[in-house]
Amino acid sequence: MPRTEPAEKESKLPPLLSSRPLPLQLVLAGLVPAAFGAVCGWLLGISEVAYIIAAVPVAIVGGAAAGFEHTVPRQAAVRGLIGGALFGGFILIVHELTGKAAKAHLPDPPVVLAVVTAVVGSGLGALGAGWRRDAEAREGPFLDVSKLSPAELLGAVSSFVLLGSLWLPWFSTSSNPNSKIDSAHIGANSHASAFQTFKLLDLALVAACTAPFILSWIIARRHTLTWHPGEVTMVVGITALVLILCNGIILGKPKPSIEVSLSYGYFVGLLACVGMFISGYLRQAVYTDARKPPGVL
Repeated sequence: MPRTEPAEKESKLPPLLSSRPLPLQLVLAGLVPAAFGAVCGWLLGISEVAYIIAAVPVAIVGGAAAGFEHTVPRQAAVRGLIGGALFGGFILIVHELTGKAAKAHLPDPPVVLAVVTAVVGSGLGALGAGWRRDAEAREGPFLDVSKLSPAELLGAVSSFVLLGSLWLPWFSTSSNPNSKIDSAHIGANSHASAFQTFKLLDLALVAACTAPFILSWIIARRHTLTWHPGEVTMVVGITALVLILCNGIILGKPKPSIEVSLSYGYFVGLLACVGMFISGYLRQAVYTDARKPPGVL
């Protein structure tokens, strides 16, 4: 006999999918991922940045949240597999219908995208169900925001500032006709944002923006770590700072580097990285009572 999900106990957790009416189950498990995939398919021909943000971090959160509506990981994995396939499939279908060139890279053949989203969706679903079972077994609220400190607030603000800075002008060209930035495809008297200039650094910085939120999740979920909470955020903040310094000051400005100057967005990004570093430092040095293991500085 297939294993069924137990009846939902009274709790503050979201209701189980099995407790909802059948039409609503079909909408949540099928229509929602298909519709979101259609939106991402449209964004694919409009903006690389918007597509990546929607198709990666937002979709990951959605997949885990869907799994959180289950207590049996196998059932959540099946839902994630179907939802992920619908999500990836409708990205390709709607993008093909728009007839626009893809702003972001697609695998070859494109159907690989649907396979990847299906597999990832299955894993996220099982992960969410595991969180659900852990939340029901653990005493206290699922997320205890009282455990958060001003350090996490500083980290969240710094992340948003860093993310926003990527749209601001990072580099400017002069009136010299030879002053241009090849990677951004701009000429004289122009400005280029980080997203226009870089091909990999901008994605690395977007990934770095998640570190303070992962730290907040760990703190609010009361997870036990083998290292001080905040140390990873410190490392991410200083790494992002060094990467920005290298791509502008230490290793020079974007090619051909003829009368190319740093603009204010560059310094906003640096300041945000410093904020992330400080937030991690405050969490591990000021707001954490646990003692460090022997031999750790």
